[in-house]
Amino acid sequence: MIRVAAVGDIHMGPDSRGLLRPAYETLREHADLLLLAGDLTRRGTPGEAQVVADEVAGLPVPVIAVLGNHDHHAERPEDVADVLRAAGVTVLEGEGTVLDVGGVQVGVAGTKG
Repeated sequence: MIRVAAVGDIHMGPDSRGLLRPAYETLREHADLLLLAGDLTRRGTPGEAQVVADEVAGLPVPVIAVLGNHDHHAERPEDVADVLRAAGVTVLEGEGTVLDVGGVQVGVAGTKG
């Protein structure tokens, strides 16, 4: 069995720093994979994306993200995606990926909704 944790519409900004990290650090006990389901930032700035990246960097489970409309507001979605990728997040846009999770192949597809 694969356990998936999913969150969306977290709308992170500078004042959100450290808010979700304590919960994310317990993921290994509850999930094998974390999905970030869009609207990760408020306006889609690289600075806001860095807050998200800092929250999920180094987690003990793979992290996959899809950007939402808020992540496009500043018209810099590639910059947002690059910041997340630098933290080890797999960012999907009209594509899929296959991960090995505990010896089981798990496929995930994603696109902005």
